[in-house]
Amino acid sequence: MLAGFPLLKELEITHSPFITGTINSLRVLKDTLEKVHIESCRVGGNFMDLADFPHMRELHLIDVAVTGDVRDIGENDFPHLEQLSLPKGVVGGTDHKFLRISDVPEVMQAIYRLKDRVLSYYEWDSLWLSLSDRSSDWYDDCISSELQLHPPFSVELVQAGTRHGWRWYGRSYTGTISHSCVGTASCEINWLDPEPDRESSDYENYEQKLQQLEQEINFYRGYLQPPTEGEYNRICREFIDRS
Repeated sequence: MLAGFPLLKELEITHSPFITGTINSLRVLKDTLEKVHIESCRVGGNFMDLADFPHMRELHLIDVAVTGDVRDIGENDFPHLEQLSLPKGVVGGTDHKFLRISDVPEVMQAIYRLKDRVLSYYEWDSLWLSLSDRSSDWYDDCISSELQLHPPFSVELVQAGTRHGWRWYGRSYTGTISHSCVGTASCEINWLDPEPDRESSDYENYEQKLQQLEQEINFYRGYLQPPTEGEYNRICREFIDRS
């Protein structure tokens, strides 16, 4: 059907459950397509099937069964892309659940490289990435009358001044039900950029934001990734013993 629109530049299909197929079928429009928005449709395939589209500026694949991995995007792929949205079935896509903690560093590096190339990587600082509860690395929360500490199984990019990094984090609730303190319990930051020069105009902004981020590194100080279950239980016991 798409072959009947050889000059089509923009394609938008949203909230159409009766639309089925794979995005590979768009290849008949490779030389003309500039914008694709497919949302809440029964569409699958690998998003990399569109990587060599020479004029593609916007690609939004939302709530569809498309798969792939952001680590597969090379320097010559999507050469003119300005906006990108990827679904959770793509490793590194919005709301993706990781099966292995060990996969995360490379994926976050890839997302960071995308941020530099793509003007708008769909809310790149709010991708809602986390560890899947089906992961062999997963374990349950510590809950007591003094502490409810969620393991740091969420992942996000952070920024201090012009310096970028990423971290694992969770939530903590300490104290009693009537007088509880809610906070972010963060692991150490995995920096992607070097620290700005102390003489640069950005250093003051960097230092102020860094102090805010450092305050959230409390329970997991010294950990760049989630502790093992044994280490996590020890952290909980030590806090409870001090309470």
